Amino acid sequence: MPAFHSLTEKQVRALIGYLRFLQGRAGAFTISGDAKRGREIFFGKGECSTCHTISGQGGFLGPDLTNHATASAEAIREEIIRAARVPAAGYRTAVLTTANGDRVEGLVRNEDNFSVQLQTKDGNFHLLKKAELRSFEYQDGSLMPGNYRELLSEAELNDLASYLVTTSGANKPPTYRKHEDDTE
Repeated sequence: MPAFHSLTEKQVRALIGYLRFLQGRAGAFTISGDAKRGREIFFGKGECSTCHTISGQGGFLGPDLTNHATASAEAIREEIIRAARVPAAGYRTAVLTTANGDRVEGLVRNEDNFSVQLQTKDGNFHLLKKAELRSFEYQDGSLMPGNYRELLSEAELNDLASYLVTTSGANKPPTYRKHEDDTE
């Protein structure tokens, strides 16, 4: 791409702003479901909000999905129904047994050579020294249910994926501050 030495600084800023605007539109997604119904499923039947947050509403155990959906609605739908999951760091589950026999199950939020910080489903944090544990067992899989294909109909899955796409900042046109040298 040429350097465009003949453009003024103001013209370069205008060109960059236009390209960024197009970039936001280039990621437009095809949505086959009803996002309004998808929101109802997210906060209702699908129980997604039990663990996930969107725009400050929902649970705290899973990732915040406010700006998470950057793929197509079809790709998001496939991710929802995928059964075999490997949890990301900070979302691995474990079962700990303390020296006095108490069993604690939850998400390993932090771990080092000497201690582990576990968050249980009720939101409580347990800060434990590894030397004081009888056992520490990581669990396979994810807390996210693997039965969404059975729990939700095809239409409901499309609606849910559509809702998640519409909540993403990637699908909203960018806002630009007007520079004092810019003209309309």
